[in-house]
This record gives sequence, C-alpha cells and structure tokens, in this order.
Amino acid sequence: MNTVQSVEISSPDQASTTRRSLITAGAWAVPVVAAAVATPMAAASQQPACPTCIKAGVLGPVTSQAIVLGNKGSLLFAGAFGLDSRTCNLNLFQPLYTSLVTSATLTMSNGATYTGSGLGTGTGTFGQLGALPGSFLFTNVSFPNGTYLANSNPVRPTKITITVNVVLIGLPSLISITCPQTLTWNLNTFGIGTVIFGAGTINYSGSATPAP
Repeated sequence: MNTVQSVEISSPDQASTTRRSLITAGAWAVPVVAAAVATPMAAASQQPACPTCIKAGVLGPVTSQAIVLGNKGSLLFAGAFGLDSRTCNLNLFQPLYTSLVTSATLTMSNGATYTGSGLGTGTGTFGQLGALPGSFLFTNVSFPNGTYLANSNPVRPTKITITVNVVLIGLPSLISITCPQTLTWNLNTFGIGTVIFGAGTINYSGSATPAP
C-alpha cells in the first residue's frame, strides 16, 4: 500500500514575504551591534590627556640651615618651590586640582644625592603659580670640615628634583585623571659658617631656577 505524502508549496507571494522579513530583521540587528561598539569608543574619546604645560615654579629665595655633628647634618627646604600652570589652557580642566608629592631628591656639589622626607598633599588652582605641599627635609648629609664663605664652600646644594602626582578634573567630561610630574630646580646657593672637628653651623641662602 503506497503512502502519499503531502507537500506544502509556498506561493511566490509567501516566499517574497519571508525574504522581506529576514532582511528587515537583519537591518535592525546591525545598528544594535554598531552602537555597542561605538559606545566605549565615544567614552574613550572623552578621556582628557595630561597637560604638558605644567612646570617648576619659584616662589621665593632658597634658605636652609645645617647643624653639623660628626660631619653630618640635615637641610630643610620650604616655601621656595612651586607648581606653575600659568601657561595652561584654562578651558580644559576645572580650576581646583590636588597635588601629592611622592619623592624629593637633593644633589650636592660633590655629586652626593639624598632622599627627602616631609612630603605632603595639597590643593592648588589650575592656571596659577601655587606652592608645592610639604617641606623637604634631607637628613644625614655629609659636611666636610672647613670654612664656608660666599662663593667658596667645601660642599653646597646644587639641585632639587621632586616628583608629584597632579589630579585634574577634565572638561566637559568631569573625568578625574592623575598626571605624574617630575620638577627640577638648579640651586645657586652658598653657605656661611665653619665646621671644625666635625661640628658647626652652616647657613645656606641663594636662589632657585627651574631646569629646562
């Protein structure tokens, strides 16, 4: 006994309708994928870049006193060193920024270097010359015996390098970015005093110049 199978034949109109449905569905799917890819790209394009206009600034004269015992003493520097953003574009970031000093290094005329302490966190105004937070204390500095006179010192400070993280808020994105900065000052300082048998007092004074 033969079994007759029924075969459903679609009309040309039905086939055309099916094709149109598939094409329409595909057309809606493509923009969804494109939007998913474009969204993170758009967000990334709003991420502000760290400015290159921030420089070392000078707020005043450089002074420090060393009390020497056993040919060792400490040098404290405060109030002379600043962060200068006066040449920056003021439309790129909010006025208030935060600065965190992470390291300080002192170089003496004999080539010896010392790591500082007394680092701090502070705030400043973008577009102005502001003070760096903290006081920079360098301990266990070596001072040879001798007479310290203007322009004639057995040893004197010649350079200070400070690293600071500057936290800025970008415009118009309001995204916070951290910009590490390395700032260096050349010191033109000389001491007055004497160190005899490893003990004495030296008073340094002079000026600082931002290194290029």
